[in-house]
Amino acid sequence: MKRKSLLFTAIITSFLFFSCRSFRVIDIETYNPSVITFPPEIKTVMIVNNSAQQPDNIGHRYTSNTKSDSVMSFSADSTAYFFCRALGKSMVESTIFNDVRMCEDTLRRDSLFYDIKPFTARKVNIFCDEYGVDGIISLDKLFFSTVYHESPTIHFNTFNISLKIQISGEVRVLWPGQKEAFVVPFLDSISGFEESNLYYEMIESLQRAEFSKVLLYLSENTGQNMHINFVPFWAHEKRWYYTAITSEWKRGTAFAAAEKWAKAAEVWEPLFEEMNKWKQRARLASNLAVCYEMTGDFKKAVEFAETSHRLFKENDIENSPYTTIQNTYIEVLKKRIDSDKILTKQLNKSEAFE
Repeated sequence: MKRKSLLFTAIITSFLFFSCRSFRVIDIETYNPSVITFPPEIKTVMIVNNSAQQPDNIGHRYTSNTKSDSVMSFSADSTAYFFCRALGKSMVESTIFNDVRMCEDTLRRDSLFYDIKPFTARKVNIFCDEYGVDGIISLDKLFFSTVYHESPTIHFNTFNISLKIQISGEVRVLWPGQKEAFVVPFLDSISGFEESNLYYEMIESLQRAEFSKVLLYLSENTGQNMHINFVPFWAHEKRWYYTAITSEWKRGTAFAAAEKWAKAAEVWEPLFEEMNKWKQRARLASNLAVCYEMTGDFKKAVEFAETSHRLFKENDIENSPYTTIQNTYIEVLKKRIDSDKILTKQLNKSEAFE
């Protein structure tokens, strides 16, 4: 759902570029189901660090335009702890679980950082019984790859710094009696944080030679973002509605601007039924799709979105941005219908597993 939302946002941005401003783009928040649906008996979970720490001098390189490449040392000490703590904080307020705990004990003391040693079924039973929990979310591997590059400025007395960091690893979800563990691999890079406050904090830390802080920042951010796999989450998305200069249409626009979507639909639907011009009908149908999505009637939203798409496809130029974006919106709405069914099961855990 998250990836589709990002694609939809990109299409809307393109739509803005190619289209006239006869519409308004709005930001909305949608509540989405987690990737994993837990059985109803899992009421208390514990997040554990089951990874071995990466050595300081492995995975990190220094490059420069004026010096030869060399190995750098970045300490990964406490990065797994920060990852697990951030994940726990982002999960704790969800109503899916009665309690989300974090294991403070060190489970692995070996140096085989590249090796994953997952919990066995027997060890899961023992661990859950010992700590009084129903399930485990286990960080089984955490690895960083860093390239730190310096290039002199035109004055040659200062340097421009660039930073490339990749973080990867694996998380497992386990509980007693489980047939097969859920495995959640992850891979992210610093490119996702460029031009962000986090990125500048990392650069400043590098300039102060506080290399270990860089990995801690990234661990915490990645751990926080992992919560979408385990608990329902809010996502930021974009929608739009068309405007016009007629008084009745503007009345509907005023209701939409005030987020009174049912009222807006009461104004726009009679206009849609009376309208003869195909383009106005297509735009009103699109507006009504948004109104019904906002009021939770996804089935009716799909019907109006499909009507709008059909009108654009039959009457507009081939491969029009209007047609493309309307088609993508239909897919998003259908995905919301499927997601809503899963979300209902997750929020009512007595029906989570049939």
